[in-house]
Amino acid sequence: MTVFQFLLTTFILSATLHQQVNSQRLDLSSCISGQWVACGITVGTAIYKKYNSWSDVDTKQAFGTTCHSQFKGGFHNWQWKWSGKFWCPSLSSTIMGESTQWKSRNGAIEHAIQDYVTKMTSAGLLTVSQLNS
Repeated sequence: MTVFQFLLTTFILSATLHQQVNSQRLDLSSCISGQWVACGITVGTAIYKKYNSWSDVDTKQAFGTTCHSQFKGGFHNWQWKWSGKFWCPSLSSTIMGESTQWKSRNGAIEHAIQDYVTKMTSAGLLTVSQLNS
């Protein structure tokens, strides 16, 4: 492959991905560029905000599948803290997003989802089309 072919292919791929990203409201540029933590924050926050309410044990639709969440409060160093877990068994049986020792229940939920997206994208287990769904 010549340098010209490589650059042309890269340009076409970038234009296609740019079109896909900009056709949605969610900015996935950090996901496309491999900035996994920023990607996790962007997508995780969007999923968290998509639903108006979260139960302590819940299932929600995300990434084109059913995902599960579990959140609980407890005392840590004489302060009430929240912890959470988020996972999608059909996408990975081993990867789970986790958050611990958050002052708010909402913070624990949002950060568990962000952690899950960060882990899944860095492992290459979530595609751009799944992130948009």
